[in-house]
Amino acid sequence: MDKLNNRSKEMKNSKKIAITMGDPSGVGPEIILKALNSNEIDKDNLILIGNKDVFIKFAKKHHINADFNLEFIEVECDLSKLKMGIPTEESGRSAFLALEKACELANENSISAIATAPLSKKAINLAGYCYSGQTEVLKTHIKSLTKHNQPEMLFVANDFKVMLLTRHVELSNLCELITQDKIINSVLNLNKSLINDFGIESPKIAICGLNPHAGEDGLLGREEVEIFIPAIQKLKEIYKINISGPFPGDTIWVNAGRAFLKQEKLPFDAYISSYHDQGLIPIKLLAMDECINTTINLPIIRTSPSHGTAYDIAGKNIANPQSMIESIKLANMINSNRGNLLSKK
Repeated sequence: MDKLNNRSKEMKNSKKIAITMGDPSGVGPEIILKALNSNEIDKDNLILIGNKDVFIKFAKKHHINADFNLEFIEVECDLSKLKMGIPTEESGRSAFLALEKACELANENSISAIATAPLSKKAINLAGYCYSGQTEVLKTHIKSLTKHNQPEMLFVANDFKVMLLTRHVELSNLCELITQDKIINSVLNLNKSLINDFGIESPKIAICGLNPHAGEDGLLGREEVEIFIPAIQKLKEIYKINISGPFPGDTIWVNAGRAFLKQEKLPFDAYISSYHDQGLIPIKLLAMDECINTTINLPIIRTSPSHGTAYDIAGKNIANPQSMIESIKLANMINSNRGNLLSKK
């Protein structure tokens, strides 16, 4: 790790992807080291933000190469206060500091993207940072966001894309959070990202209902009749969005899953789930290792592995780095697509 240079004050002119360490007591440092040792990513295009001693300790213990000539930005971490596989105040503090630094670089327009390794919600809250996830941290710390220009969580596994209408919230609060305006704004954000970030000229979108069987025409809940259908009609008539639904949250995934497994074109370019588990169970079941979480509608590109800190296997050198690798690759792809879009204007 001696060749990791502290050059935060003299970064090169070309904008790079900042990788944040994540929770040092989780698998973040491991999957980053393994990703850097793969031949699938361009290491010259990266900046690593974290604690050097954390990486050195893991690399030496497991005989992993850490001899990279990377730009490195150091954040504080007292290794004596860490407990591998356990969220602590110190692990949360250092993970948050790395993410906070990435946000600072984004606000300075010094980087092209952020690829975040997993952190623990519990750990950052133990450290006094009251957030329900990294998306919420980005929402607060990155500038240029407005009331109607809010981040959305989109999960990507090749052509399978699932956006969450709501994120880390209690199920009891869903009904008050899902409004016509929320659906309309989220769909418009998704449609824009599919065009600009993924190069899909005329996106075809499907949305899940909230209730079982999509409410069964009001018999199992009125949200679909009173909220979803009017919002969908406005999206079609006013904004000319190609959107279908609301579909039952169970059967909508059948044809999508079959097509994905056969490596065929999916029925829709993207799917919207009403809540966290409704959308993440199918995509993680089908593509856990390669699935990526990207936050759309931010001023900066942000990607991350779809999994968490994996405390149960932390420090054992058995974590699969593929989702981290795919996160970096996706950040590069989106950056390239946006560049191509600008060149055409």
